Amino acid sequence: MFCFILIFVAILYMLFDVNYFLRVLITVGIGRLFEKRKKVTEPTVIYGFCFTQDLDIAGKHMNNARFVRDLDFARFHFYDRTGLYGEMLRRRTDALQGATSIRYRRVIPIFTFYKVVTQIIYWDSKAIYVEQQFITPSDGFVRAVVLSKQAMLKVDVNEVIRTLSGGKAIKPDMTPELDHWLKSIEASSERLRPHSK
Repeated sequence: MFCFILIFVAILYMLFDVNYFLRVLITVGIGRLFEKRKKVTEPTVIYGFCFTQDLDIAGKHMNNARFVRDLDFARFHFYDRTGLYGEMLRRRTDALQGATSIRYRRVIPIFTFYKVVTQIIYWDSKAIYVEQQFITPSDGFVRAVVLSKQAMLKVDVNEVIRTLSGGKAIKPDMTPELDHWLKSIEASSERLRPHSK
């Protein structure tokens, strides 16, 4: 029986990124057990620790792919804590990652705690725009900042936000960074369209 379990676990690890799914479950589970619900316009925070599995080839600091991986955990936590995930289920929609831009400002050294702060900074009828910051609590420095576009299918995002906020959410002004980023996305889309070749 023990050998069967070992073989089953080994097969799971060969076929799936088991640690990814475990981390999602743990992050969301801890949020549900120990954290209060948040308003959809409020930031959420998860914590991480740069360990040996997170290192780049130099073996000194977190590799770039781990930053992007942690964004998923923080985003799923945000969806759950704000009720956004439940509202998406109710409306039978999903949030699809439409674009992401990450700016690395300083490395996260090995054996360093960090937090990822996630917040909606803008929305329109089709998408929410999220900013995420990697911050080291020891010095408060923003190590990386990320903008992402989460598109929702077949729903008006304004209605989703209105429902979650009880009609009290005030759409923030678009930041200059977001405005420039969206223009660059549109320019890229225009260049990649078949008629522009």
